Amino acid sequence: MHLRATWFAAADYALNTLILCGFAVIGTVPFEVPLRVLAIAVVFNAVFVAGIVSGFTQRFRDPSMTALQVFAACGINLLALLLAPQIAYMAIVNLFVLLSYGSLHFSQRTFLFAWVALSVVLGIELRMVGAYVDIAATTGGERWFFWAVVTIALGRFLAIHAEVSRLRAGLHERNRELGLMAARMADLASRDELTGLWNRREFMHRLEEERKRIGRRGGRFCVALIDADHFKQVNDRFGHLAGDAVLRELAQVFDRTRRVSDTLARYGGEEFILLLLDVDLEAALPAVERMRGGVQSHDWSRIAPELQVTVSIGVASWRQNEDIGQVINRADAALYDAKAAGRNCVRAAPPERT
Repeated sequence: MHLRATWFAAADYALNTLILCGFAVIGTVPFEVPLRVLAIAVVFNAVFVAGIVSGFTQRFRDPSMTALQVFAACGINLLALLLAPQIAYMAIVNLFVLLSYGSLHFSQRTFLFAWVALSVVLGIELRMVGAYVDIAATTGGERWFFWAVVTIALGRFLAIHAEVSRLRAGLHERNRELGLMAARMADLASRDELTGLWNRREFMHRLEEERKRIGRRGGRFCVALIDADHFKQVNDRFGHLAGDAVLRELAQVFDRTRRVSDTLARYGGEEFILLLLDVDLEAALPAVERMRGGVQSHDWSRIAPELQVTVSIGVASWRQNEDIGQVINRADAALYDAKAAGRNCVRAAPPERT
């Protein structure tokens, strides 16, 4: 991957050398010009390839050494301008193409430095060889090569920006995948591993958000604590694997029998917790009673023969200015009353302070 910029540079050097050779063939420049340019390009490219392949450049922020490669290529083009001022346009056009390589790697400071440095050096060189600078397009061959230089430079320019576009599209797709992965990880972190329900932390967060919302806009909600009756006996008699299966099955029964608008979570161990939105205690009781009845009538023999499971439920309605810990504690007290009453029943906490 880090050699990609080097291969682009090698392709550029090869193209420029071929074009210079063409000018040499038709007599516009001497043959020593493409040979010198080629020799220097090979040395530079070999140094960059060796640095990248050996791992030496891994210590740098940009292991591809894109900036150095761009500046090296610009230097070679400026040398070509000195060696062949009669085709100075080729070197100048190439500078714009080469600087395009920096579009994904250069900082604003680097672009500013490149602009100032190249402007100064180009000004000095034009002063040195200005009398020899001309557009060599007198003969048919020179006109053809002039067209070839511009056309190839345009093609390289577009190829570079096509590469930029490809990389940008790849980055966009990668960011989309990372976003989906992050959302998936966040969802997994909020779920109970065994039952797939929301875990306690996520439920408490949602309950607090609901309390704040209702505190601002007004409204009501209830909290129900649900406990599997005699769950220790299930584990002791049928084994812990059966106990895990019971918890998973309970989650499915609750999910089928709860109201769609309510939030269900595993509270811990064999306890579940339910947030009932926009209901008072009178409306909440039939809703949780339906859930209790769904558990009682469920066929548990698929997990183990003779297995019977029931649940006890305590319900509390939120009181104005009450924090979430207080309403959960009252639901827990109501759950204790349900257990004291013989289990497999629903009990409600007093709706108002006494």
